[in-house]
Amino acid sequence: MANYVVRTHAKHGKYVDIRDFKTATNTYNEAIAAALAAAHKEKAALYLTGTITITGAIEINAATKNVTGIFGDGMGKTKILFTHKQTGVHNPESNATEPEKAGIWINGQNGKFVSDLSVQYKHTSATDFYRAGQSYFGKVSGIVVNDADHTLISKVEVSGANRAGVLFTSTSAISGGAKDNLINGKITATQLPTGDNNKIIDSNLHHNRVAGVMVAFQKSFTAENNTLAWNGHEKDGGTGYGISLMAGSYNNGVTITGNTTNHNYRKGIDSHDGNNVVIKNNTLNGDRMYGIAVENRQFSMDKVTIQNNTIKQDPSFRLTRDDNASVPDAGSDYIGYRAIKLENKAQDWQKFINPKAGVFDISNNTISNLTDGTGITRAIEARNNEKDVSYTLNILNNKITGTSADNLIGVFGKSDNSRTAAVETGPGTGTIRIRDNTMTVTKTNAAPIYIEEKQNANRLHGSIIIDKNNLAIDQAEGATKAVAVASNAATVAVTYNTFNVGGGQPSQPVIRATGTSKSYKGQLTVADNSFDTDSPAAFENGDWLKTEQTNIPRVISNIHSEAAGIVGNNGATVASVAALKKAALLTEAVSAGTTPDESVLDDIPFAGTVPTTDIGTTTISQTASENIVVNTGTLAAASATDTPQAGSSGLAAEILDSSNPVDLGNLGIGTVEAIPTGTTDQSYDVSALAGSTVVQEEPAAVVL
Repeated sequence: MANYVVRTHAKHGKYVDIRDFKTATNTYNEAIAAALAAAHKEKAALYLTGTITITGAIEINAATKNVTGIFGDGMGKTKILFTHKQTGVHNPESNATEPEKAGIWINGQNGKFVSDLSVQYKHTSATDFYRAGQSYFGKVSGIVVNDADHTLISKVEVSGANRAGVLFTSTSAISGGAKDNLINGKITATQLPTGDNNKIIDSNLHHNRVAGVMVAFQKSFTAENNTLAWNGHEKDGGTGYGISLMAGSYNNGVTITGNTTNHNYRKGIDSHDGNNVVIKNNTLNGDRMYGIAVENRQFSMDKVTIQNNTIKQDPSFRLTRDDNASVPDAGSDYIGYRAIKLENKAQDWQKFINPKAGVFDISNNTISNLTDGTGITRAIEARNNEKDVSYTLNILNNKITGTSADNLIGVFGKSDNSRTAAVETGPGTGTIRIRDNTMTVTKTNAAPIYIEEKQNANRLHGSIIIDKNNLAIDQAEGATKAVAVASNAATVAVTYNTFNVGGGQPSQPVIRATGTSKSYKGQLTVADNSFDTDSPAAFENGDWLKTEQTNIPRVISNIHSEAAGIVGNNGATVASVAALKKAALLTEAVSAGTTPDESVLDDIPFAGTVPTTDIGTTTISQTASENIVVNTGTLAAASATDTPQAGSSGLAAEILDSSNPVDLGNLGIGTVEAIPTGTTDQSYDVSALAGSTVVQEEPAAVVL
């Protein structure tokens, strides 16, 4: 063994220096082998400096287990260049192919570190990195951490790998059959070999073929403050991730925070298989097809948080034709864009052992520069294909801006198993909350908020709350301008939103709701929303709201820019109408010598007798309480000559006498519709007269 000196580093402790082992006559392969042996003997780290060219791997394994870590002078200052010709190809169907030993390899040893250096795979031919139509042929990663715990990778740069810049994995989980046993319920997750508490921080992973960082069979994993850029290949849409949790691998407890992605060729941050995943405080710039995408393939997923991320689309960074495809159709992933996508059970035929109800949170994210292309473009897309358990989905306080899109927020559910001829059903809609989102986009080609649930059991299930959102679309071109819901939800509430939706055909509905349960009808409430559209036509003819297979909706205290109020299907009672008329009487100025109960009510016009703006229908029920639109200007101008009904002590008494219903015509309400089938309620045309105001009655209506 060469003569060497054991030195001490302020951060890394004892180390040996590669320069003590490199001579004019030996190779770096030989020098590194000698240096690792010395570091093992001294229980020290290995320090590398300058440019080091090797053909094998720098490996910490059972034979060198006492080596504490590997470090250099900094990214770009210490460079490890390795050349390696892989044998065979990776199998992407199973993802069970063992990686090649190239670059730096930490195998089965805990508590090691790699820091302050660059690693680059030097290709001997172009096919080492790219082969047309083969997204996942590569087996060579820059740094591999295999079957190891408490590993820290920090301040490293890795480029050129034909698989991952840095790969964290467990070959033992596959080779011993543990993965299959976990899928089949023969063992628990605690019995599965995994890498635990590994971390990569402050690193630069760029221009690698599949991913900057790839994660497989990890528990309590952290990726923090890394830069991940230009991973993938410009001709290939099938791969190219900043960070990826590998499909078919078990990962539990993953935190991806504070990272920056830049123009990765498929996705910025990706989870193909993981649970208890937190993706927060990341900045994603121009990743080609997805900013953030989370799904699960072979293991159940029940908790995901996507929070406080900033995502910017680059509309010029597109793929018009994949290297393994003909001209793609409009639904192809390769030409579309989603800033955030979450899909529970991406393989709908998969059967999980003891799945749990999902809790998925997408909140406080900022999505900008959203621009539609040939494919489907959505800001946020959530899908549920799990038929055995339900879910809660929160889409809260996100900010979306851009030029154009299809849907801005899309939620889809489908329980059917595509591999069987029989139609399989699930519970259907979970608990969906879409609240406090701000969406400002020039043009949309489909409903900005779209919810579609398919293949659910013939029952009502779950609830949908669309609340306090602010939507501004200059040109809403979809069949529905703001919200479209097709679900078996027991309740759907659209409340306190501001919908400024111009363009498109004026007769298009702003809100559309369809029940998908064949035998049961859910309850729709549309309350306290503010609508602004280019034309009042849809509100004049009642087409602003379209419903099918729902109970008569509660439409409460909504306001449209072209009318003082919207009274439609609002559950008003005769008693509440009377109370409101009384309130109007008592607040009006009266002529001297007259009494309030007869001074202002005489000439209230019947519907259609003066120019009015017809804004839909209302329901007069026996029990509901509601807000009513009242024309106080007309009341104030009415004459004092009222003729009470025969035997009445005056109009005020008539109003307050529940046994003697008021003349609804005097409120501009005509009873022109038939009684709806299956209910004792009646529907009435309603007119909003110029100068109307909304008067709040007590108690206020309760919105479920």
